[in-house]
Amino acid sequence: MSRVLKTALWAATAAGLVDCSRLPGREPPPATVWILPSVAHTSGSARSGPAEVAAFQGSLIVVDSLTLSPVLSLAQPDASGGASRIAVVTTYEGNRYHPEGIRALTEDAAASGAFARKVAVAAAQGGTGMFVDFQGSTPDELSANTSILRAIGDSARARGVAPIGIIVPPGDTIGYPTTILARTFDLVVVRLNGEHRNGTSPGPIVSPEWMARQIGMRASAIGINRIVAELPLFGYKWDRSGVATVITFAEAQALMRSEAGVFRRDQASGSITASSPRNGWTIWIEDATTLERLVSVARRAGVRRFALLGPEGADPEIWTRLPAALKR
Repeated sequence: MSRVLKTALWAATAAGLVDCSRLPGREPPPATVWILPSVAHTSGSARSGPAEVAAFQGSLIVVDSLTLSPVLSLAQPDASGGASRIAVVTTYEGNRYHPEGIRALTEDAAASGAFARKVAVAAAQGGTGMFVDFQGSTPDELSANTSILRAIGDSARARGVAPIGIIVPPGDTIGYPTTILARTFDLVVVRLNGEHRNGTSPGPIVSPEWMARQIGMRASAIGINRIVAELPLFGYKWDRSGVATVITFAEAQALMRSEAGVFRRDQASGSITASSPRNGWTIWIEDATTLERLVSVARRAGVRRFALLGPEGADPEIWTRLPAALKR
């Protein structure tokens, strides 16, 4: 497939023009795809992904943990052709989230309002829409956090930022209750990685069955039309001691070449995996085939909005094969 055709397919998908329905006799719902930078890749070129996705890749706005000011950490060039892009606003810095910063802001109404306005201004500069990624809070902080989230949402809407969404961790419906958050945000973005991660034994970071449960848990409260399925384009490498670190498809391929090893596909999850008994590592990662399977399961459940997390170093076949998968 030529680059021109691939770019045209992605433009049609992002604009909601691709026919993604298999239901006969009715107008098909369009599929929307947003491409999000991973919080683990906050440096380097703004065009770290393939040229085909540059117009759709979002920007990253990091809340400085010392000054509590939103900083445009990774900016994308201006989108062409009216592509919809998302600015991700996150407290992730220095390999962890910083909920204590948001906690401090909730104690000062004036500071909260000023912060909300700054976030909205940064989001308007970084994209057409905004996803808020404030994780690590406890259920006891829900009331105070809801107030500042509402202020951010109101400020963003006043500046024409749309859609606005909140990224929620998998499984945690107590600290991040779907119905309450949906009162402020247009969309609930379900982060679909973490089935296996640092702190667990090696395994797929998202399997179709686990993904379906996570989507169903949120959709049962607000309906499927307001759900965004956020799918990872990366994997994890566990070392001999069981510590897992993020690894890209490109890095995994390079490691396999250096070790003269091969991946095998796990039939249950669709992920690919490999291990080195000599060096004590195990890799589980997503490729284009994995993503096709996950998208197909989500589409059958009624999901029509997707966010792809971390295009840096992803399997290049994704950009060729995913548009067709979205049409099924």
